[in-house]
Amino acid sequence: MNRDSCRCGSRAAPIRECARLTTGLLLATAISLLSIASLTARAAAPLTAGTTGCTHAQTADPAGMEFRGLIWRTIDRYYHPGIYAELYDPAGNRRLLNKAKAVGANFLLVRAFYTCSESGELTGDETEAEYYLGRAIDAAHAEGFGVFLTPYVESACFWPKRECSLSDEDWTGIVLRWAAFAEEHKVELFAPGLEMSLIFEPDRAAEWYKEVLPELRGVYSGRIAVAEHPYIGTGEWEVLDREGAFVGYDCFGIAVFPWKRSGDEIDMRSLEDYRADAAARAELACNIAHRQGIDCVFISALGMDLWHGGTPDPMTRAKGYELGIEVAAQYGLCGVFLHNWAAEPDQLGSATEVEEMLRRNWTEQE
Repeated sequence: MNRDSCRCGSRAAPIRECARLTTGLLLATAISLLSIASLTARAAAPLTAGTTGCTHAQTADPAGMEFRGLIWRTIDRYYHPGIYAELYDPAGNRRLLNKAKAVGANFLLVRAFYTCSESGELTGDETEAEYYLGRAIDAAHAEGFGVFLTPYVESACFWPKRECSLSDEDWTGIVLRWAAFAEEHKVELFAPGLEMSLIFEPDRAAEWYKEVLPELRGVYSGRIAVAEHPYIGTGEWEVLDREGAFVGYDCFGIAVFPWKRSGDEIDMRSLEDYRADAAARAELACNIAHRQGIDCVFISALGMDLWHGGTPDPMTRAKGYELGIEVAAQYGLCGVFLHNWAAEPDQLGSATEVEEMLRRNWTEQE
C-alpha cells in the first residue's frame, strides 16, 4: 500500500491522515467565517459539564460515558475487493475485541465501505460486506459491545475539490439497505453516512437529512445519529443549523481532528492547542444540538493527524486523546470514538501507549 497516495477511489489510498493533511491546508481559506482565535479563547474558559446544552451526563468521569467507543480498523477509506476479509477476518476480530474489552471500551464503530467516482458511480460489494460485517457485529454483541454502524464514502473526495459526485437518490437507497441490515442484526446506533454536509451541497444536505429520517424510522427501530464535520467554513454549519437539518435525530456526532494555523501552515504544536480545539468543537456541537432538541452528543471520530509538521508519536497521541476524552466528559458529551488506537500492524504498530491510557481512563476509574 502506498501511504503517500491521496487518490480518491484508489486501492492505494491510505488511512485518514493523508486526507486530513490535505484538507487541513485548505481549511485556512475558510477561517474568515469564524476566527479560530475566537474559538480558542472561548474554549479556554473554565469547563463545566452541562453549561452548553449537553445536560444529560451525570458525571465528568470518562469511565461513566455512555459511548466508550473505538473505530473498528482504520487501514483504508475506500472499498476494494477483499477489504472485508482483510479487516474482519475471524482471528483479527477476536484479537481486536479482546483489546477493546481490555481497555474498557463498550462500543465499536463499523463502516460499510464504498468508492465514489466523478461520474457518480459507487462501487461496493454488499454481499461480501453483509457476510463479514454481520459476523463481526454478532461477535461484538456476544462480547457485550454495542455497535455503531454507518455506510461510508470518503468525504475528502467531495471537498474542497469535487473529485467525486453522488446522487442523493442512490445514497438513500444504500442507507436504507444498511438500516434494514442494522435492524436485522440489532445494531444499537446507526448513521446515514459520515460528514454528509461535505458530500452534498449544504442546502441539499439539509433537505436530505430531513427527508431520509422518516424513511429510516420505517426500517430501523434503534437510535439514529448524525455524524458530521464541525469545522466552520467547511461543513457549512450555518446552513444546516439554520434549516433545522438535525431536528428529530436521536444523537449528534462530530469528528474532531484538531489543528491550528501557525503562520502560513496548518499544524498542531502544543497539547494546550489540541485541547482548546477539542473544547471549541464540543461547545459548538452542544450549542447546535441544543437548538435542534438533541440530548445525545458525542465525538464520532477523535483523531490526531498533525504534530510539528508530521504525525505524532504514540505517547503524544495518547496524551492528546486523553485531553480529548477529558473535554468530552467535562462538557457532558455521551462519549467518543477513537480513530487510531490499537497496537496493530495497520494502526500504531507495537506501540501500546494509547491502549494503556484508555485502560487508565476507562477501567481504573470505574
